[in-house]
Amino acid sequence: MTNDDHTPFPNTPSHEQGSGLERHAPTEQPPRKNNLFSLPQIATTIAIMVLIVLVGRWFWPSGSNNPSMQRTARTYDTNAPTSGYSGQATNTHLLSPDWASGIETAWRIPLSAGDTSPIVFLHAEGSTLYAAFEDRQGASPTVVAQAYDLSGTEPRQLWSTTAQNTRYVETSEFVVTDTDIAFNTLIIDKATGHIASTPWDNAKPVAFADGIVVTCDGIWTCKGWARDSSGWTQQWRSWTAMQAFDNLSSDRITHPTSRVITDNETTSVLLPIKTSEHPAQLIDPRTGVVTDLEDPASYDTNNPRDVLLARDGIVTYDDYTALTFDVGGFLVGLQPASTGGRMTTNDGTLPSTSDIQGFLAGDAPTWATATAKEVNRAKGEQCPILTVTPTDGSPSRAVCPNDNNLGRTYVAYVPSEIHVSPGADVVFAKFNTQQGQGGFVFVDTSNGSSYVSEELNAAKDLTWVFDDLVVGIVNDTIVAFTPRSS
Repeated sequence: MTNDDHTPFPNTPSHEQGSGLERHAPTEQPPRKNNLFSLPQIATTIAIMVLIVLVGRWFWPSGSNNPSMQRTARTYDTNAPTSGYSGQATNTHLLSPDWASGIETAWRIPLSAGDTSPIVFLHAEGSTLYAAFEDRQGASPTVVAQAYDLSGTEPRQLWSTTAQNTRYVETSEFVVTDTDIAFNTLIIDKATGHIASTPWDNAKPVAFADGIVVTCDGIWTCKGWARDSSGWTQQWRSWTAMQAFDNLSSDRITHPTSRVITDNETTSVLLPIKTSEHPAQLIDPRTGVVTDLEDPASYDTNNPRDVLLARDGIVTYDDYTALTFDVGGFLVGLQPASTGGRMTTNDGTLPSTSDIQGFLAGDAPTWATATAKEVNRAKGEQCPILTVTPTDGSPSRAVCPNDNNLGRTYVAYVPSEIHVSPGADVVFAKFNTQQGQGGFVFVDTSNGSSYVSEELNAAKDLTWVFDDLVVGIVNDTIVAFTPRSS
């Protein structure tokens, strides 16, 4: 198939040429008298002091007899005792109901001593956690790769390797193959930890499909690489539209972790295209043939479509219309579209294009445990912030993370992944607070209790290993969190 096989996208769901869809846009203060003891000024001063106290009590609540509501300057101690992990070591991509008991720090793994902000990569596969980080404290910069078995009480190191490195390591885009983890400059063998350099210099790997690693330079060039006993060889080079590596990050409906789509006969890769300037593109990993999903000449850059990646195709949509494309890039569906303000929980499953079509028509998401919707609160109201509706027909749950162990008042939801337990008894999400802080919160929807951890709030790159174990990076340490034991 070539680009010439695809006519500009039609106005009807067929392979025939059409004209494309019509888009709808959617004061100076008086001088102060030098009289320190006048009654009016004393009264004014007292009133101001009272006002300050009242405002301070509103924004910074004082202690109370309820320990859960005490506002203290709590900080975490990196040397504080840890609980170890005693969970089930299973990952169903759902929250364990045990999170309703609270949060504990299970264990810590120190990384590069003295480097408070190392570049760290984390990837969980089964019960194995892979980690890689740069150590630039010495005269010779090095890269350290490690693997740990997390199924026991404490992490058990499987291997640790170190290699000299003079090039910048970028881990925001990576590809996991059957045997390796690849970044822009490094490939790490998952079995041994052996570190090798990549042949694609500073390009980023964006997909692994049909034995080919697809890399893109972030501008307008992509390449395909295959490996045999003699090493890596370039299979093709293709020009693309302007690239941007962020077109999967804002997806709050399908939560893809890979750009590969397939119908079991044909495989394509969704390219990292800057869709504010050009329609989305697919590439054939075997040949490098690039396919536009819409006609660039009629594409409305003032109202670009959002891109939803399904396991067997692509759905693009705006406030009015959704277009469905198959693996080959052909338009196969056209419908009115509305999310109704709904987002889906991240359960580690990817929908089909027909699943997405049903969701945009108002159906429940068959691939997700629940939907979540932000609540339009009246001025002054604080709860609920979210409503979560289980897909199995169970009653909707209100999410109101107010009463918590740090005494913070949460006022807004921060767009990020939402994880829930079966039946949505426990919800995990990130919220903003009235105190100007944000943080991750576990909410028990059955009674309104919520639990926060200062150490968890400081963590970056959260990675779920099991239903009851999540890890992240706090300064120069890998930290694991687990439900509080009874």
